[in-house]
This record gives sequence, C-alpha cells and structure tokens, in this order.
Amino acid sequence: MDEITPVKTKFRMEQWTQLIQDQRSSGMTVKVWCQQNLVKETSYYYWLKRIRQQACGQEMVSTQLEPDGPVTFAKLPMSLGKTNRSPAVVINLPSATIEVMDGAAPETIEAVLLAMKVLC
Repeated sequence: MDEITPVKTKFRMEQWTQLIQDQRSSGMTVKVWCQQNLVKETSYYYWLKRIRQQACGQEMVSTQLEPDGPVTFAKLPMSLGKTNRSPAVVINLPSATIEVMDGAAPETIEAVLLAMKVLC
C-alpha cells in the first residue's frame, strides 16, 4: 500500500463523518437528505458502516455461535418437595438424563433443546 492511501482514507472518513452529522442534525430522513444533497444512499450507508466500525475499533468481527471447546454443565442441587408428578418427557443420553415436567415453560424447553443440540 502506498503512502497516499492511508491519508486519502482518513480524509474521506472525516468528510463522511461531517456529512453524516449534517444529515442527523437536519431532521430529514436519510432518503430525503441524500436526494437534496446529491448523495447516493448506498454510499451514505457504506460510509456510515465504515465509520461505525472504526468507532468500535474493529473490522467486522464475526459472531461465533458454536463453543470453542467441550461444554460442561454444573450439577445444581434441587430440593423438590414431595410431588406425585411424573416427567412428561425423559431423554436419556450417555452422560445425562433430562426430565421435562408437564407444564414446563416453553422457554425452558427451548433452552434444554438448544443445550442438547450443542452436546449431541
């Protein structure tokens, strides 16, 4: 990369930072402001993205959804009073048994299934 490119990029970032601030303080929508200032809307959003990335100090960090290593769960003591309820669903895995009681919240069931998906 030549010596001029970083200077040029910095200058363009400063220009666009000012343009974006002007749009925000105008009270107009992006579309209307771009039309009135002869700016392509795609260019506006491109530079907005670059300025936000620079402000965050990152160049598009990808989100990793899968764990880096094995997932472990802590055993939590449960003190259930005497109950006559039996589980509505029992899932036997090689390393654990999961019991879902009748009436469990959908969020709880979803969390259990997502945890199983990671394990299996």
